[in-house]
Amino acid sequence: MKLTNQTALIFGGSSGIGRATALRLASEGATVAVVASGNLAKAQAVVDEIAAAGGRAKAYTADVTRVDEIRKLVATVEQDLGGPHMMVYSAGVYYPTEIGATTEADYDRMADINLKGAYFAVDAVTPGMKQRGGGRIVLIASVAGIRGSSAYPLYAATKAAIVMLCKSLVGKLAPHGIQINAVAPGNTATPLNEKDRLGENAAQILAAKAAATPSGRVYSPPEEIAAAIHFLINGEIKAVHGATLLIDEGLYAGF
Repeated sequence: MKLTNQTALIFGGSSGIGRATALRLASEGATVAVVASGNLAKAQAVVDEIAAAGGRAKAYTADVTRVDEIRKLVATVEQDLGGPHMMVYSAGVYYPTEIGATTEADYDRMADINLKGAYFAVDAVTPGMKQRGGGRIVLIASVAGIRGSSAYPLYAATKAAIVMLCKSLVGKLAPHGIQINAVAPGNTATPLNEKDRLGENAAQILAAKAAATPSGRVYSPPEEIAAAIHFLINGEIKAVHGATLLIDEGLYAGF
C-alpha cells in the first residue's frame, strides 16, 4: 500500500487503460478521482469496483475540450480529496482521418481531446503540485506517435505531440519536484478498438496485425499498460523525467 494518503487524478478513468490504472493505483492505497467525459455512471461503476475491493475513489465528469471545465474539476478534486499527488491523462479518441476526407469537426475533436486536454490538464494540476513540493504526471502517447500511421495520421500527430510535450515541460517542472513522463502503448484491448477486434472485418484486421507483431500477442491487456504507468508514477524512481516508455509487443522494433 505504497500510495496510501496520496490522491491520483485520472482523466479518462472510466474505461480502457484509464480504468485499469484507477484500479491499480487504488489497490496500492491511492484515493482515486475517476473522471469520465460526460457519463457519471461510467465513472461511478469504476468507483464501485474500487470500493468493493476496499479502496477509496470518487466519480467526476469533465469535458476535456473545455479549459474552464478542466480547471473547475481540478479545484473540485482538491477540495474533495486533497490536491493530486499524481495525474494520469488517459482521455483520448481514435478514428481514421484520411487526407481529403477529414472534416474540420473531426480534426478539432481529436486535437482538442488528445492534445489540448492533456496540455491544460497539466497546466491545471501543476500549480498545486509546486506548492506541495512535487508530484508525478503520466500522459498516454502511442506507438503511432513514434512510427506514424498512414490510416490515422492525425491521431499519430497528436500522440507525437504528447511525446514532445513531456520532453519540453521537464525544464519547467523538474526543478519543482514534478516528474512528467509518457507511456506509448501499441495495440491494446480497449473499447476504442472493439470494432477492429470484434467487428465483421476482425479476422482480416487481426491477421494483418499479427503478421506485424513480433511477440505474437496482437493486443496487450490494459492491465499491463497500467502496471507501466504505476512504475512511472509511484514515486520510487525519481530520476525519470521526459521519458516515453514504449509498450507495444515489439511492434515498432518489428517495423
